[in-house]
Amino acid sequence: MTVLITIFIILGAILVSAVLIFFFGNAKIRVVTKDQIRVIASICGISFTIYPDKKAASNKKPRNLARCRNPEAVLRRELKRQERAKAKAERKKERAARKAAKRSEKKIGIPQKYCPVPNIKENLEMVLALLKKFYYKTRGKIRIRINKLHIRVSADEAAHTAILYGVVTQLLHTIITYVENNYALLEGRDKNLSVTPDYVSTECSADVDIVLSAKIWRALVIFIDMVDAYDAEKKIAYRKAALRQREQRNKPRFNLKNILTRIRKDHSLWKTNLLSRK
Repeated sequence: MTVLITIFIILGAILVSAVLIFFFGNAKIRVVTKDQIRVIASICGISFTIYPDKKAASNKKPRNLARCRNPEAVLRRELKRQERAKAKAERKKERAARKAAKRSEKKIGIPQKYCPVPNIKENLEMVLALLKKFYYKTRGKIRIRINKLHIRVSADEAAHTAILYGVVTQLLHTIITYVENNYALLEGRDKNLSVTPDYVSTECSADVDIVLSAKIWRALVIFIDMVDAYDAEKKIAYRKAALRQREQRNKPRFNLKNILTRIRKDHSLWKTNLLSRK
């Protein structure tokens, strides 16, 4: 009996801890740009890199062909291995594309061979609709902290550098004012934000460290809503593509032979009418 009570107490403590973490824990996304862009996500202090995708690098050193007894055979084997790896990667990519096509067909309900791929305009409309949805879903619900935002402006000439410095300063001030008034409160903007002109070098650079955070339950709700919105907008884009293809098929095509035949008939009819009047 005592063992069962202990087990129930442990399970209850785990359940209460999970509920507290779910409602009061924070989910964060950190964007860092210095040498390269890095996106790091963390949930309750457990962080993992989203971009770039770090694959495990092999510690195997390349063989020194100068020490091999038959370097030509080693080189042939290495070339064959690279060809096999390339073919394997291509087959894997084709399988992934077929699976993605089947998943899209199930979601949309239209086979891909009957529904063309959306063009640039339809994709841009889908992205714009998703951005609007994300804006209204996250407005006032996430916190934005600027740990570092240092922009160094430079150009070929000093006059161009001064003009570019003024444009960047005004644009950054406008964006920050709009975000604070219409989206979310920015933390640390007065201390960690700067734009400096560099009259010596000719390359611009930016050192950015921004953190977006929200409660775990709120981040989960936003994620589910955005997934549903993506599926809905994707269906709309494919329907627009199908409608566009149908209109192109029904649109009369330019046929010179038919046009010349029609002109000849109209001319003969006009000639017949003219002779009958005489």
